[in-house]
Amino acid sequence: MMTSLNKSRPVYAPLEPVAQGTQHWFVTSGATDADRASALNTLSSLSTAGGAAPLEVWAVDKDMAQAGAGAACALANAVAHRFDAEDELLAALGKALRGARVGIRLYALGTEPFIWSVGQVAERCGLAPDAVQVAHSGSLMRRVYCIHCRAMNEGVTTNVAACGGCGRHLLVRDHFSRRLAAFMGVQADAEVPGELPEIEHAFR
Repeated sequence: MMTSLNKSRPVYAPLEPVAQGTQHWFVTSGATDADRASALNTLSSLSTAGGAAPLEVWAVDKDMAQAGAGAACALANAVAHRFDAEDELLAALGKALRGARVGIRLYALGTEPFIWSVGQVAERCGLAPDAVQVAHSGSLMRRVYCIHCRAMNEGVTTNVAACGGCGRHLLVRDHFSRRLAAFMGVQADAEVPGELPEIEHAFR
């Protein structure tokens, strides 16, 4: 579980099955093998619970291709949807959610940019916040929003990063916006141009 003194920083709890759901979709990308297998084993209990709808797995193909024995066993009782890339998965998820039954439950596991993208898709499709659980696993890389030009910068692993939109050197803050699904980036050398903090690989 990742924690921070910053009140905006997400705090994650393990995914927990909600048996009352009418549909159960596990959506994952970039998670570690151990976390994915653990989540699948936990959520696969939905497939055997009396009256519960079976679990559906939405995943990037390369993740499932590397799934260990524990995950493979849990997948045996699940309906699997596999995609070549995250953007394909998210696009298909949005289309499917528009036709989903009332009472659906989503369980998202993976990198922070991915799980919060799942949350954004769910929100656009009208799902209530309590219908979506998100849990971080895998890389600590961040999606960073430039407060100066409003560009989104993906896959940031350092505490200072060049903005792909305006070229400014951004100091990556720990402030997280759930609406934008991104951390905030502010100009690192605003007071003294060219004077930057030591660059560290803080979010591997």
